Amino acid sequence: MKKLILSAAAAVLSVCAAQAQTPVKYQGEVDLGYSIGVGPVNQLIRIGRLNLQTVQGVKVGRYFSTGIGFGLDFYLEEEAELILPIYVNFKGYLPVSEKVAPYLSLDLGGGIGLTEDMNGSGLYLTPAVGVKAGMFKAQLGYNIQQLSESGVSVNMNAVQIKLGVVF
Repeated sequence: MKKLILSAAAAVLSVCAAQAQTPVKYQGEVDLGYSIGVGPVNQLIRIGRLNLQTVQGVKVGRYFSTGIGFGLDFYLEEEAELILPIYVNFKGYLPVSEKVAPYLSLDLGGGIGLTEDMNGSGLYLTPAVGVKAGMFKAQLGYNIQQLSESGVSVNMNAVQIKLGVVF
């Protein structure tokens, strides 16, 4: 996972360097969301989760942004379970006016279990569509979350709805 995160960071830096003629400025985001569990594991136990995440990165021109994201996913079971997602975020915007821009987003990284029942680590991947209006945004995506420990892998996929602020 360290190689994946380092490779993603190198990709982010190379994109910024390649776009040297295009204005590059800091962009931060904070999101609050809810994920509705889908798939075989979730049919048995219906795992839902609250998401609190942030992305810190850069906006490259009007059409692209990228950054490093992290947060907490609170699994809503009998006992609260936590996963720490760490990922690289890529967004492509299609500005329709000065204030409104639909976008496609991709989060790619890993998740680390922080509690006893959610230990181990694994893939974290979220393709999504959204719209940014001024400093606010809304997003709908499909979250692929895997945890692996001692050769056993569990997929906890979900439909994810997030609202956020961009600064």
